[in-house]
Amino acid sequence: MSSAATSAPPTAASRRPARDARRPLSVVPRRVPRRSRVSTVVMCALALAAALVGILLLNIQITQGQYQLTDLTGQERALSQENEALTQDIEANSAPQNLAARANDLGMVPAKDVGSIDLRTGAVTAPSSAAEKSDPQNILVPPAEMKGSDAAEANRRAAEERAEKRAKEEADRKTAQREAAQKAEESRDLNGGSIPAPSQRAPGH
Repeated sequence: MSSAATSAPPTAASRRPARDARRPLSVVPRRVPRRSRVSTVVMCALALAAALVGILLLNIQITQGQYQLTDLTGQERALSQENEALTQDIEANSAPQNLAARANDLGMVPAKDVGSIDLRTGAVTAPSSAAEKSDPQNILVPPAEMKGSDAAEANRRAAEERAEKRAKEEADRKTAQREAAQKAEESRDLNGGSIPAPSQRAPGH
């Protein structure tokens, strides 16, 4: 046999090119540096302090708003009372009996007959009689003795007197309680806070 006939035919494995034996590579994720616990604690403390400061400022604003609301409510109440008092003054001054009283004080008298004057000729077309002084006691309803503003002022004075009386009674009550507590403290401190034991006599005496 010839050498060509005895040699085996080349296989597919022998036809593959030789490759270098290498391990597969992969992308390694970048390590994120860990934050220290101290910085986390500091940030939490700062956030808590900021929250407390914010709550404190909010409470201060709410308190100031309540004070302003109370002041404005008091001013509104005072202006409402003043407006009501002025309205009562206007109604009292516009009353017929008050108008009649003021007219009587000015020397005015009611007219009996009404005369007519012709504007073209200037002549009196209807006779009129002279006015006579009337009796001031003819006013049916006497004028109001107190105006609305005077009544409001009187009510304000009465309220102040009641408030002063209440404050004085409260002060007297606190003084009495303080004196009673002081006396009780003194009696408790006497003799060490206990009743002294009776003294015993020696035998033969």
